[in-house]
Amino acid sequence: MKKSVTIFAPASVGNLGPGFDVLGMALSGMGDTLRAEIRKEPGIVIKKITGDKGQLPSDATENTAGIAAQAVLTHLEIKDGISLSLHKEIPGTGLGSSAASAVAGAYAANLLFDAPLSKLELIPLAAVAEEKVSGGFFLDNVGPSFLGGVTWNNPFSKEVVRLGAIENAVIVIVTPNFRVLTKDSREVLPASVPMADFIANMSQTSMISWAVSQKDLKRFGESIQDHIIEPARAPLIKGFDDVKNAALSTGALGCSISGAGSTIFAVAEDKIQGEKIALAMKTAFAVHDIDSEIRITTMDLEGAREIQPQ
Repeated sequence: MKKSVTIFAPASVGNLGPGFDVLGMALSGMGDTLRAEIRKEPGIVIKKITGDKGQLPSDATENTAGIAAQAVLTHLEIKDGISLSLHKEIPGTGLGSSAASAVAGAYAANLLFDAPLSKLELIPLAAVAEEKVSGGFFLDNVGPSFLGGVTWNNPFSKEVVRLGAIENAVIVIVTPNFRVLTKDSREVLPASVPMADFIANMSQTSMISWAVSQKDLKRFGESIQDHIIEPARAPLIKGFDDVKNAALSTGALGCSISGAGSTIFAVAEDKIQGEKIALAMKTAFAVHDIDSEIRITTMDLEGAREIQPQ
């Protein structure tokens, strides 16, 4: 048993375009850092949260890190409590922020008490926290944040499989200065879809999975084409069509909404091209009087992990 641990859980892109609720990708260089310490009193206490601009609840029963940590303690029948200190480094919405907190909380609680559960066993416990705050059982952010790379996620069977990663893929992240709530983005989804659109999305989702397994960057990027969810959610993101067109016309292999938005992601062949794409996307947002934050990154290969405290 450890007295304390420090955990990093990466941000993630849910859906990857056509793979709605099924595919997810972990992102390098952005995520949650959580320090957890054992306390003799029962229950979870959040000592402090930084990097969130005061937006997240410090009540452990309302914060996904606290909910997930408690779920693990309950599952393991542990009476001791845990105190948490959380630092957020995930901009805006659409990058699996609540999932990263849940993953960090579950992984920390498990490690503190000799890690009896595997990452795969922890995933449903972290997803319970996501379910409480978002209103649905989703795995397309929890899965990649735990395992790294690109994951296949089944919310019905509660299974997650790591498909692999494309190490040389450059991922451009552009986050506008407004938020889109998952609840709102779910409300605009169609109740039924044309068969042709269903087949198109199935085809592209299957090709993304194959491309990741073969490390085929070109096929991966070009398969990010969503005929169902993106058209429904695009009106929630002012300037989306122009931003996407700017990315593609500047050489992006693919571009779509990250998760529920408002963040938009694009795939590039190298960093130089990625920088040009990022600038074009930021400029397109600016035409609509929207400021945005850009990041150029890669796939996180490891997922949740213990790190040295800083």
